[in-house]
Amino acid sequence: MYVLARWDSLTHQGCPACGAWDVHYWRARRKQWRCKACRTDFTVTSRTAFANHKKSLKHILAALFHYVTSPKGLAGLQLSRSGDYSPKAAHVTLGKLREALLRTQDETPLKGIVEIDGGYFGGKPRKPNHRGRRNDRMIAARLTGRPMPGRKPWHAAGMTQQNWDKRRNKRVVMVLRQQGPHRRGATRTITAVALSENEADVRELVDRYVDPDAIIWTDENPAYTPLGMTHDHEPVNHGRMFVRSDGVNENQAESFFTRQRRHELGVAHRMTPTYLADKANEMAWREDSRRIPLSMLLKDILRRAMTSGFSWWWRGYYQGHHRGSEILLNRWRDLRR
Repeated sequence: MYVLARWDSLTHQGCPACGAWDVHYWRARRKQWRCKACRTDFTVTSRTAFANHKKSLKHILAALFHYVTSPKGLAGLQLSRSGDYSPKAAHVTLGKLREALLRTQDETPLKGIVEIDGGYFGGKPRKPNHRGRRNDRMIAARLTGRPMPGRKPWHAAGMTQQNWDKRRNKRVVMVLRQQGPHRRGATRTITAVALSENEADVRELVDRYVDPDAIIWTDENPAYTPLGMTHDHEPVNHGRMFVRSDGVNENQAESFFTRQRRHELGVAHRMTPTYLADKANEMAWREDSRRIPLSMLLKDILRRAMTSGFSWWWRGYYQGHHRGSEILLNRWRDLRR
């Protein structure tokens, strides 16, 4: 399975050093090949996301099985229990898989009917510990975010300053979903993380990922209003209805947000800006592959991991080489190191 995923052949191999495609020498004792052209020794995982792995190939395949059979995503602690991984190794393994999905995503423009919407994740402060006596001034301070005279805003909300500052981690996940045939839902999804749902970011994403002849369905957020100048734009007023009488809706975008929120609440328990783009793209992959058999899904994630090259952000994680930067508007190529 690994050989087919890497080279799509059981007889020929491609040397990762010089690129020579041949039936290279097999070194049975070391379970390696030796290149006929440059004499370099290599294995099936050389220069892949699993390069220099300590776990056996069976352990890695078991981890992939647990990953694809989790419809709402897989927690690192769950993988450490079921896959015989340490918590840190499980965290790195899941990070490499998400990176492989992000770097191998299909970014060709979406066609037909495209639904676009934004949902806010992360940055949720905890509820206050003490529920004191409320009055109109405290309620007004909480609703407007303005502090009461002589009091800090977090005091007015009954929170600590550290808890109040968690709101800075709130981000919006923009989702663009291409509708499939009738009653088959969406067929392709592209996600991007932004600081807010604004006109400039929406325009950049539409110009990059939506075909000029596509029909765009959105809600009535002012950020989408200018789309009518370049595309056939059909908004739906969510304050009055979920589906217009002519069928215009955003149900597929909401379906994605449902899976994303289930991951946040039931699996990850929080969303941080650093890896929000990775997890949003993972949920998009799970939404698009929801009807694919598990065997094909396992081959797909294995092929992506074996053909995406070295991990950019997780290779050297144990030595302190962390990405540390969030990915905004799907510009993941800017963070290559």
